[in-house]
Amino acid sequence: MASPNTSSPSKHIMISYNWSDSKQLAHKINDRLSDAGYQVWIDKEQMKGDMYEMMGRAVNNAHVVLMFTSSNYERSANCQSEANYAKDLKKKIIPIRVEKGYEPNPKIGMMTAGLLYYDFSKGSFDDNFNQILHEIESIADIERTRKVDTKLRKMKIIEAPGQFDEILVIGGRDCEQNVVKFNTKTKQWSDMPDTNIDRSRPSAVNYNQQILLMGGWQGSTYYNSVEMLDLNDENPKWDSNLPSMGEKRGLFASALLDGLVYCAGGYNNTDRLSSCESYNPEERKWSSIRNINKKRGQLALISARGLLYALGGLGIDSYATNTAECYDPRNGKWEYIPPMKTCRYEFTAVVLNNEIYAIAGHCGSYSLSSVEKYNLNTKTWIDVPSMNEKRWRGSACVVDGLIWVFGGFDAKTVEFYDPATNKWQVSTNMDRERPGLCVLSI
Repeated sequence: MASPNTSSPSKHIMISYNWSDSKQLAHKINDRLSDAGYQVWIDKEQMKGDMYEMMGRAVNNAHVVLMFTSSNYERSANCQSEANYAKDLKKKIIPIRVEKGYEPNPKIGMMTAGLLYYDFSKGSFDDNFNQILHEIESIADIERTRKVDTKLRKMKIIEAPGQFDEILVIGGRDCEQNVVKFNTKTKQWSDMPDTNIDRSRPSAVNYNQQILLMGGWQGSTYYNSVEMLDLNDENPKWDSNLPSMGEKRGLFASALLDGLVYCAGGYNNTDRLSSCESYNPEERKWSSIRNINKKRGQLALISARGLLYALGGLGIDSYATNTAECYDPRNGKWEYIPPMKTCRYEFTAVVLNNEIYAIAGHCGSYSLSSVEKYNLNTKTWIDVPSMNEKRWRGSACVVDGLIWVFGGFDAKTVEFYDPATNKWQVSTNMDRERPGLCVLSI
């Protein structure tokens, strides 16, 4: 929105923030929510006229209030008025921390007691935003605020654009050190700096545009080393001066949650692993966490709604599994959840619109094109249309509401899936299959 809309009676998401320290972040989140089809109320031009009437209408017509908490927010009389009125009307509040080290005063603390804070003062913007989006999607009746033009969406599918249009593609068989960038809008590839070490089957995450590449192996040597490519630099280069993981591992999975990097399972040239660990990029420190319940490699690890989900893989009996577990960092426990419908390993997984997608892979006898998704609200798995090609050891990420899948054995294509049409479409071809690659939206 260009400015507050005080006349519309329709329900919306309200952004309550202080201009002095949250303007850029608030406007960015507004743009992302608007692109996702939501109506958003935000003061972009500093309100004129009867300010309290405008604020009152904004709160009255809100399904959800995003509260950008900080010391300046606490000191602002207008921000406090919005917060108090939202609390009085029992509006759903999602608190966002924008100031590093900020702890709410007793008043804000009482308003947000028991609520999960999303800390944008650290960690990846995309990771934090996706967590907020998942919470918004889970709120009853919030779909009323969505106005997605299906015809326009279909036009977008042809062009396959993304708000963040680029995807980083790292390694793969016979090109382990090679890194390239793919633009989803132009379908053009461009070269990026090669990694410092040949790594087969590593894992990677994007932490605030800092790409962390971890583990893997070469020959019979397994790595616990980590290297990082800082895309915030004008001329980025891979830096190997980072703390090593606690355990050497390949064929493992990683995910980013609440500013921490988590690694689970894998193989160390002797045994399949159940061990897990986390890395704090701010403190540059690795810590062990509780093991997953079932030893396995070639699994997937996904973060959603403040939890981790470990899915599938190859167990110690060398059979594919459909086992699924969930880890809650608040109590440090892994618990089993309903298993996938299909046993699969060497597959890829993403989270989109409050659902976890398990994509392709191998069942132990043949490669798969099948896809299934887990609804975090109903806790059930359902089938999704299959991909155009079977593939295993592929990799996927989400860009602007589309799932992009790259490479793997049996496939040189890049495909994307749009939940609005429930269809897969081939975007382009790659020069090789690149099985074992890592892809990340940037």
